[in-house]
Amino acid sequence: MKSLIALVLLGQILASKATSEPFPPLVSSLPDCDDPESEAAANFAVDHINSHSLHGYKYTLSRIENVKVLPRRPTGKIYLLELDLAETKCHVLSPTPIQNCSVRAKVEHAVEGDCDVKMLHLDGQYKVLSTKCHSSPDSREDFEKVCPDCAPLALLDDVNVVNAVNTALAQYNTYNSTDHHFELLEIARGRNSHMPPGTFVEFAIAATNCTEQEAKEHKDCHVMTGEHAQFGFCKATIFKKPSGEGPALFAIFPNVVICDIFDKQVGHSHTHLTKHHLGKKIPSPGAGYSVLDLIHSHNNTLASHESHSAEVPVVQASPVVKRAAEVPPVIQPALPHLQQCPGKYRHFDI
Repeated sequence: MKSLIALVLLGQILASKATSEPFPPLVSSLPDCDDPESEAAANFAVDHINSHSLHGYKYTLSRIENVKVLPRRPTGKIYLLELDLAETKCHVLSPTPIQNCSVRAKVEHAVEGDCDVKMLHLDGQYKVLSTKCHSSPDSREDFEKVCPDCAPLALLDDVNVVNAVNTALAQYNTYNSTDHHFELLEIARGRNSHMPPGTFVEFAIAATNCTEQEAKEHKDCHVMTGEHAQFGFCKATIFKKPSGEGPALFAIFPNVVICDIFDKQVGHSHTHLTKHHLGKKIPSPGAGYSVLDLIHSHNNTLASHESHSAEVPVVQASPVVKRAAEVPPVIQPALPHLQQCPGKYRHFDI
């Protein structure tokens, strides 16, 4: 009997030593939306969104709507951000830093973006895990309140817009001083004016391996890719002839086609953009839309109003094996801090 009691006591002693202490509770934090920590994470997220956009324009941070920070085992933090963005005048192909890009004015029919971003912060570095974005122009009603006589955005496949782009590109190819014939990459924006009758358009172009004369002689011209790729962005106003009828009768009167050809950038060939635009694997994202929505930044979201970047898997460190069951972590909100959100508008509200 004494041996049995001793054995039981020994087992209890060993079990008590093998049982690990429970993990301390995980504490989430709710920093203010205008806190430097929140702004640093938001700016990184916006840079990621711009560098992964396949169409349209770059966006800049307008307001941080909400932010939440969750701890991550064994180390690191997870940021959950809700961001309001404002469309700039810089196309995604432009090498201009976002800090130097002008925000589109309300009288030009401004566009707002809304994004939910999930990020990892580990060892002082950010990594975007997923994004979900949507962008839309100011409502017609609000736009007319700002500028009753201004031309609103037209559909990107509007016949006047398409004809104006074709006319402007032909004019540029005829008189451009480069050695290359350029092809249309995408129509980015269009507005029809009634007084005077005409159409204002913005569109992206890409250089081919042909000169203008070679392009006239044959159709075997291909957009250059890789280190030879060269892109440009054009703005043009095409007026109808006073005596003309129908959308096809356009004339540049006067000549107002301006194209900015971007310098070739080492390490920035935009290969993903050329493959996306010129691979003919997707329908035009502008069909039926007045803006190149952020939802079109991913090929598999054309039928959706949400775009999701592929979530990057994060390798979790293997926990130390314990013989006793671990206590599940408990996330407790940080108190008594009262979060100040949403943050301030850096640009106008749409």
